[in-house]
Amino acid sequence: MALIQLYTRYNRVWIPDAEHVWKSAEILRDFHDGDDCLQLLLENSTEHKYIVDSSPPELPPLRNPDILVGENDLTALSYLHEPAVLHNLKVRFLESRIIYTYCGIILVALNPYKQLHIYGDAIIHAYSGQNMGNMDPHIFAVAEEAYKQLARNHKNQSIIISGESGAGKTVSARYAMRYFAVVSKSGSKTQVEDKVLASNPITEAIGNAKTIRNDNSSRFGKFTEISFDNRYRIIGANMRTYLLEKSRVVFQAESERNYHIFYQLCACAHLPQFKALKLMSADEFHYTGMGGDIIIEGVDDRKGMEETQQTFSLLGLKEDFQSDVFKVLAAILHLGNVEIKSSGDDRSSISNSDSHLHIVCELLAVRADDLVRWLCNRRLVLVAETVVKPLPKERAVNSRDALAKRTYAHLFNCVINRINKALQVPGKQHAFIGVLDIYGFETFDINSFEQFCINYANEKLQQQFNLHVFKLEQEEYMKEDIPWTLIDFYDNQPVIDLIEAKMGILDLLDEECLFPQGTDQSWLQKLSNYLNSNPLFELPKLSNETFIIQHFADKVEYQCKGFLEKNRDALYEELVDVLKASKFAFLAKFFQEDGQSVPNMKGIKVKPAKPGVKSANKQLRASVGDKFCSSLSLLMETLNATTPHYVRCIKPNDEKLPFQYDSGRVVQQLRACGVLETIRISAQSYPSRWTYFEFYSRYNVLMTNEESSLDDKTQTCKYVLQRLIQDPNQYKFGRTKIFLRAGQVAYLEKLRLDRLRAACITIQKYVRGWNQRRKYQRLRQAAILIQQYVRGKRTVRKAVSAANLKQGWSAVVIQRYWRGFRIQKSYQTKLTDLQREVDGLIIKKQTMEKTFEASAKQQQEKFDQIKMTLLEEKENQARLRKIAENNLDIQREEHEKELAILKEELRRLKDERVSLKMKLEDCEQMSADLQDQVAQLTKHVKVIPELRRDLSNLQNQKQTIDRRMKQQSEEARAKLHDISKVLSGSVVKEEVLLGITADYSEKTYEAEDLLAAFNGLEKATRTLENHRKEQKEIYETQIEGLRLKLDYLQNENSSLQTFFTEKNNMNENIRQEVIRLSSENAVIPELKVQISELQRQKHECEVLVEEQRKELEEKADEIKNTLQKKVEEESSKCRNFEDQTQVLEEAKTTLQGQIKDLQEENDHLSRQLQMERDAKIRLRLEAAELSSRNLDFEEQLDQKERVIKQLENQMISLETAQKAQKTSSPVPKHYLGMLEYNPEDEPRLIQNLILDLKPKGVAVNMIPVLPAYILFMCIRHADYMNNEDKLRSFMNATISAVKKVTMTHQNDLALLSFWLSNMYQLLNCLKQYSGEVEFSKHSTARQVNNCLQNFDLSDHQQVVSDLAICIYHQFIAAMERALTPAIVPGMLEHESLQGISSMKLRGFIKRSRKNNDDTETYTISFIIQRLSHFYSNMTQHGTEPHLIKQVVKQLLFHIGATTLNNLLLRKDMCSCRKGMQIRCNISYLEEWLQEKDFQSCNFIDTLKPLIEAAWLLQVSKSTDDDAKAITEKCTELNTVQIVKILNSYTPVDLFEKRVASSFVRKVQSLRQDHDSAAQLMMDAHYRFPVTFPFCASSQALELLQVPNSLHLEFLTMI
Repeated sequence: MALIQLYTRYNRVWIPDAEHVWKSAEILRDFHDGDDCLQLLLENSTEHKYIVDSSPPELPPLRNPDILVGENDLTALSYLHEPAVLHNLKVRFLESRIIYTYCGIILVALNPYKQLHIYGDAIIHAYSGQNMGNMDPHIFAVAEEAYKQLARNHKNQSIIISGESGAGKTVSARYAMRYFAVVSKSGSKTQVEDKVLASNPITEAIGNAKTIRNDNSSRFGKFTEISFDNRYRIIGANMRTYLLEKSRVVFQAESERNYHIFYQLCACAHLPQFKALKLMSADEFHYTGMGGDIIIEGVDDRKGMEETQQTFSLLGLKEDFQSDVFKVLAAILHLGNVEIKSSGDDRSSISNSDSHLHIVCELLAVRADDLVRWLCNRRLVLVAETVVKPLPKERAVNSRDALAKRTYAHLFNCVINRINKALQVPGKQHAFIGVLDIYGFETFDINSFEQFCINYANEKLQQQFNLHVFKLEQEEYMKEDIPWTLIDFYDNQPVIDLIEAKMGILDLLDEECLFPQGTDQSWLQKLSNYLNSNPLFELPKLSNETFIIQHFADKVEYQCKGFLEKNRDALYEELVDVLKASKFAFLAKFFQEDGQSVPNMKGIKVKPAKPGVKSANKQLRASVGDKFCSSLSLLMETLNATTPHYVRCIKPNDEKLPFQYDSGRVVQQLRACGVLETIRISAQSYPSRWTYFEFYSRYNVLMTNEESSLDDKTQTCKYVLQRLIQDPNQYKFGRTKIFLRAGQVAYLEKLRLDRLRAACITIQKYVRGWNQRRKYQRLRQAAILIQQYVRGKRTVRKAVSAANLKQGWSAVVIQRYWRGFRIQKSYQTKLTDLQREVDGLIIKKQTMEKTFEASAKQQQEKFDQIKMTLLEEKENQARLRKIAENNLDIQREEHEKELAILKEELRRLKDERVSLKMKLEDCEQMSADLQDQVAQLTKHVKVIPELRRDLSNLQNQKQTIDRRMKQQSEEARAKLHDISKVLSGSVVKEEVLLGITADYSEKTYEAEDLLAAFNGLEKATRTLENHRKEQKEIYETQIEGLRLKLDYLQNENSSLQTFFTEKNNMNENIRQEVIRLSSENAVIPELKVQISELQRQKHECEVLVEEQRKELEEKADEIKNTLQKKVEEESSKCRNFEDQTQVLEEAKTTLQGQIKDLQEENDHLSRQLQMERDAKIRLRLEAAELSSRNLDFEEQLDQKERVIKQLENQMISLETAQKAQKTSSPVPKHYLGMLEYNPEDEPRLIQNLILDLKPKGVAVNMIPVLPAYILFMCIRHADYMNNEDKLRSFMNATISAVKKVTMTHQNDLALLSFWLSNMYQLLNCLKQYSGEVEFSKHSTARQVNNCLQNFDLSDHQQVVSDLAICIYHQFIAAMERALTPAIVPGMLEHESLQGISSMKLRGFIKRSRKNNDDTETYTISFIIQRLSHFYSNMTQHGTEPHLIKQVVKQLLFHIGATTLNNLLLRKDMCSCRKGMQIRCNISYLEEWLQEKDFQSCNFIDTLKPLIEAAWLLQVSKSTDDDAKAITEKCTELNTVQIVKILNSYTPVDLFEKRVASSFVRKVQSLRQDHDSAAQLMMDAHYRFPVTFPFCASSQALELLQVPNSLHLEFLTMI
């Protein structure tokens, strides 16, 4: 399909954008040839017209389908172009938080500016041994590929890491070397791996500095050769450095720093060991303070110095060497503070009192006057004389700075050389892996000589990279037998020639440096004269100090100022002589070697790929450019002799913000580092490549029935592709792969999606139609039923009458006689018609056969249709029933909750009603009390007239009672006081009472006073009556309010009861609905009866077909015989009657027609026979399956027979022992169960019983733990004889022998299991016979009597226990080694659920490695078989069940952890379908546990993290409720793991959705308080603590017999 045909509606394209480089738009109208514009809809819903040139149309690049976005390999994209690469990196970096991506053979690494948990040792072990492409992209994957190819191809490897400053090159190189150090442990005492890693802090301290773009920028190039021996273990390393930025020593731009080592020194100036250096703060030194920023946030220079000193010591560089290095560094700092003053007349001077000058001379051990003289003067040697010429201040300062730069450069080289010596250990180098950490392409506002050299080196590396990519493409095509066509790729040889060829830029620069009066301007003029015609060289029109070079990445404008000075790197010879004369030997050696040639760095001699560039002035001193060319040529020779692996580090933004993506900066670096060139080369040919299996698995939905029925999948793929894509130039068929041009995969994905969408629509159509049809049929049946009922009623009413009944009977009689008459007549006619029927029998037979065949076929179709319909109805009924039950449960729960609330409210109301009743009763009680008080007052009022009569009596008897008045008045006063208290109730005022009870002395006992008292009583009575009335009114008011409240509550109660009644009615309606659904479900048995009836009819039809088939065969035979006879008769008649030829020909024609009919019948019968054969084949397959099951049963029977045989042997041995006991003389029981041997036989005993013993024979023919019993019986005898030396010797020999045999056979599971059981049994015997009460509880009386008597073997128990633990761990490790290769393929990659495939397009890396390794195909069945093998092995050797459980638990944990770790590192496995496959595989493990009766041990808990991960892949991940559910369910996974799975989730189809970043953040916020663990990987090698619980043995030692097969005849039974 042509690419232009893909510009259709709804497809998306990329158009240029000023801010984001590219932006996406959707096509609104199909594009056709001749259109001048493309109608687009932007993402902000605005329409846009994209103008297109008419001939040829330059259309915008197409956007890949969403299913392809986020791929691990950029070459897996259907459309390979710049916006696709940029968008894929953005999606992975921002949404998935993945920093690594493959681009063919390149690993693209984006700097996250954040610490990630993806570099631990667990990650290293997870990538170790894996093919590149099997796991997610990672720097460890590149390192593993280099290490694997080193061992497999026996060829040196190199990892080329490049990128801008701050892109992460140094960190990537550090991780690569750390990977090699971890996976290739040498085990030597030199710890060379630690030394290799320890070299990084030193090189970073002396070679890294803070720049505007990076806080730890490498200011030099480094190529580290890691040497390996013939077993591919690290034996050493060697570093080469390139182009150290010496100018940084004396100059730093604003906000930049000098090299780290200077600031580390200044930070430790106060320490005693640095007092002699007389250091100050870094901002007080000129060379470290000019940048203005001496502190890096988050970096402690003091700790950096401690780390630097520690690594110096680790590398074996002693304190004397460190002290010399620090002296030189301090001298450089002080040298920068030496003040040079101008003295006029172009002269300069230095004060003799300058303190820094004296410190420099003291540290460097040089004379101050010589140093001052030659800093400010220069010696010129003329023909006749030597002249000393003063220097102006500017040139004197330059001379000082040149001395500092040269000194630091020598110091840097010296430290590197010493590190290289420290990294070399004795041993022959077999191969090496080189790690190149080199600067990437650089372009700044001001570019000078350093940027020129850096870009020149990148031009050379880019040329080598292009040739390598081109070579790989050619090899891929040749391997697949695809016709190779020359691909046009960018060749930067012209740029390289412009720089390094004769009369090129470097050659002209060296020539100009030879002239003393040469200047930058004169050199630029030469460049203009010689190179102005070169199209890659330009001179700006508005500047006469710059020139422009067109590099492969971009145009770069260079400032020519400073080129000559930096290339010369001149230092006056007088200053060199001063330093040569230094008494500081460490410094003097630098400059004594300066005149010698550059020492040959140790490395591998390789043959260069092309001749090196020869310098034009070799007889003169080499310039910086010439040296750089030489070292670069040596580097290219080394790289060309290795297999390169490329890592391109990218800065996502210039602000160093974590996970921020600047598309403009990223695309600029992608263009510069060659990634887009790789994409362009791939896109020119056939970028999309599928294996036939992958293509078949992915696009089988596009195949027709005829194509899918083919057995050859390769041919099927060819047929499908030829049918779908008409243009054969758009694809090629290789031997193992299909090659597709750009855009064809997107077209196939579109076809696949359309087919799936159409299938979904079809399914929906039929389901909806079925629902509507079912509804219509129900309505129709109901209407028919009503109509039948009504019509029946009407008919019955009309028919039931006497006349009708009489007429009916009459009609019946008439019909009877008429039928008899007709039958008699028919008998007469049948005889005449019989012959006619016989003649038409053949025709009827044929008609019947056709009709029967058609009807049988129709019945079969109807039956299948009815069966499918019934099954669908059954499934739908079950689904509806389940939905109704769920809804009913939900409503029942809601009603129960509401009922509980109503009950609670009713209970509360009842309580309130009870309380109100109690209050009402209290009020009534108070009212009754008041009434009683009123009654009492009334009684007292009635007493008043009597008192008045008494008063008159008192007046008459006054004289008689005067002497008793005082007493009576006191009694009256007390009584009145009490009565007033009772009656008034504290209401009568106190003054009234006081009026009644006055003082005795003032009181007159006259009648008026008593009358006044009685008046007071009446007043009090009236007051009490008024108070009682008021209280009564108040109480009545309260009672009325309470009654109103009671009425209100009763109304509320009645309303609640009404509401409760309504709820009950609703529940009753729901219950009736359930009953109705149940009645509808009752129809299902009737349908089942109908199905059974149809099946019975089918069976009858089959029987009838079989009978008719037999009849037809007989008739066919008869017809054949008849026809044969007729043919013979006709042939004889033909010879006799030639005149009847024409008639015979017609008869022949008729016969041929009959023969054809018979052949059709035979074909029909043959098809029936074929159906029978198919049925027989199916029966045969079922029989094969049953036979395989029988084999399994037979294997189990064999195992049981072996166990029975073992038990029989034990019984025989016991019987033999009993017979021997009966026949032998009685032995004292204290001496039974011991074995005696001579000391000289101890080696034979150990050899025969331990070293030479074969577990298999022991396990089958005798007790599995017999060696343990024999060993213990020997120990008992030594204890009985009180022979401590013999006991100690025997125990040491036993332990050593068992250790030796288990260490020698570390992978022999049978032997390890055997000795684990025996050591465990020996430990139990030592405990059981130790005499301790704790262990003697379950022992017999004889076993108690046979306990050890003389020695305490508790120490030996500990030794045996430690040995058993050691064997247990060896056993676990051996099983893990046997199981590990199958875990990931079986648990993760194997698809147990057929029809649910997660196959997707894979990239170049995966495709190129997939078929290289002929590995075994592992499945979950293989894992279960291995577990069963381990289990049977342990049970066969008598391992205790408790130990078996511990082993199974450990193995399941290892399976779960390994699977989860690989899942976390494989983005292609994080999909919903893969989650279903993983859960299915886990269910098989659960079934195995149930089969082995381990379901009660909770072993499945060890797989909970994996189960939660599988659930997380399947569950919905979009809403807040989903986030809460994930937080609640995922209790075993930590937050880092959950976020990793969510970020890695990859849809397999467009029907799925990616996980939004907001959802991931929501889950993170909900999981903040759940855990604090930050580890991504589980520790797959974690060991659960092993325990050996005591288990008493019931074996009687005195009954054991030593078999002759053990060859222990020298043992004597005691």
